[in-house]
Amino acid sequence: MIAMRTVASWFQVRLAGLLLVSAVGCGLLNSDITKVTFNLPTKHYVLTAPVGLPATKVTCGAGGEVATCPALPNVSISCDDSLCTAHLPVTVSQMMNLKMEVPALSSVNSQTLADITLESMSYSVANTTSIPMPALSLYLAPAGVTDPANAAAQKFGTVPAIPANSTASGDVVKEPGADALFIMYGQNFGTSFNFIASTTIVVPSGTPATGTVDITINGTVAAKLSL
Repeated sequence: MIAMRTVASWFQVRLAGLLLVSAVGCGLLNSDITKVTFNLPTKHYVLTAPVGLPATKVTCGAGGEVATCPALPNVSISCDDSLCTAHLPVTVSQMMNLKMEVPALSSVNSQTLADITLESMSYSVANTTSIPMPALSLYLAPAGVTDPANAAAQKFGTVPAIPANSTASGDVVKEPGADALFIMYGQNFGTSFNFIASTTIVVPSGTPATGTVDITINGTVAAKLSL
């Protein structure tokens, strides 16, 4: 996996910010004062169109021959449909600490949550580029692990591919064990963990590259505080 900083000159990844969303109704529901419902810290980041790629189409030989393709530093080049094509891996990792980032939990003395449930996780994407955004894979990992190829990183879900020049929103497609995986990290809500997003951008030579891909991921959690 090529680090985000390595491919920044080809597909610059700009972390727009980690935004906090207040818990609904201060997090208290009904007469059970130990029950809270809160929004996860929003993940919002912007991918800008790559620069430095061939401005004109460069053809390549039959059988995937890439001898005629230009070499680009730290970029994988393949022959796709007889056209030299760049494959640009992009990975973004963000730390998450629920106790520090969720207002409803900041003053809680206990360190664990009981009956924790991931009620929803959704995405919204605005792609103003001429390049389709491939499916974006989401991972959870211990603090200190930022590479999705690390065995400690576990896939949580997927944001579906988004066509060029389009917008879309919906539910993150969760892995079969996603809820249990989130519980493992979220119940000890004072312990930091990483939220990793990863994809590989595919850019055929000669494709105009302008615009941005703006991605936002939100989630809602319900839990009871351990007494």
